[in-house]
Amino acid sequence: MEKNKPVISVIVPVYNVEKYLDKCVNSVCAQTFRDIEILLVDDGSRDSSGRMCDAYALTDNRIRVIHKENGGLSDARNRGIEEACGSCLAFIDGDDYIEPDMMEMLYNNLCKEDADVSMCGIYSEYADRIKRVYPKDEYLVLSGVQAAGLVLEGNKVSVNAVNKLYKKEVFADIRFPAGKLSEDAFIMVKLLAGVQRVVLDTRPKYYYVHREDSITTSNYKPKDLNVIEAYSENRKFVLEKCPQLKTQADFRYFWAHFYVLDKMLNTPGFKKDEHFRDIVRTLRKNYFTILRNPITGRNRKIALTGLMLGSWLYKLIISRHYKSKRKLVG
Repeated sequence: MEKNKPVISVIVPVYNVEKYLDKCVNSVCAQTFRDIEILLVDDGSRDSSGRMCDAYALTDNRIRVIHKENGGLSDARNRGIEEACGSCLAFIDGDDYIEPDMMEMLYNNLCKEDADVSMCGIYSEYADRIKRVYPKDEYLVLSGVQAAGLVLEGNKVSVNAVNKLYKKEVFADIRFPAGKLSEDAFIMVKLLAGVQRVVLDTRPKYYYVHREDSITTSNYKPKDLNVIEAYSENRKFVLEKCPQLKTQADFRYFWAHFYVLDKMLNTPGFKKDEHFRDIVRTLRKNYFTILRNPITGRNRKIALTGLMLGSWLYKLIISRHYKSKRKLVG
């Protein structure tokens, strides 16, 4: 590593998060691992977030502010990657925050295991509670393909970019896709499958803040179809490059269809369109494939059986499920 270069570049995309930014930036500045630079990428904020970033830079010489025209989360992250001086990269969203020892833990594990990516667990923070996403403490050293499989399963490891530390060279040929929702889903499986070694410590160190606490999925918008697009690409990639993950890729591909379908049916005034009909046809056509997949949960299999009889019955089943159990869909 070059002299005077920071070990870790922490990239924080900032867009209209004035209510949350203090907590976010303070949590990064307070890291027990001090050899970091903090890149605050102001993505054309219309509130006071940009001015707040400039004020932070006056209080900590590790902070660098980049002001740019609005281009979305992916564009802000990509700009941060280009500007980063560290040998490792981390991403923190501007409305989230982290434990003081997150960077220290991730970096120590990365060095200890000679890994390319180091990962930790996540808390989901809602208006009235904080929930640990994966409840067990586990420490695993994995191949990149094994880690990609865990991401597709969505149990121990999330697809999110934010609870991970990466050697910078991992991003030599990879960037976040501009203009897409679920941008992490487009790259994470390919990124992990392309590295040699990954370390996972499931102890949660990252707080993912949900701005609206709802027991149902948020309203559907056409861009939600990006989720299906992402996992369709992942499924194709897996079949070509690592077919041993077919079961996981199939599970996540159909999960994406369920995810969008749930949003559609829980959106007031939604009118069934061709996208809706395509999703229902795909799920019905693959009924037995989905039932045989060992990763598919019992409740989802019951709901799918209801869908075979009618979307009204499927909606009734999932509505009762959401009311009885608040669940983070990963």
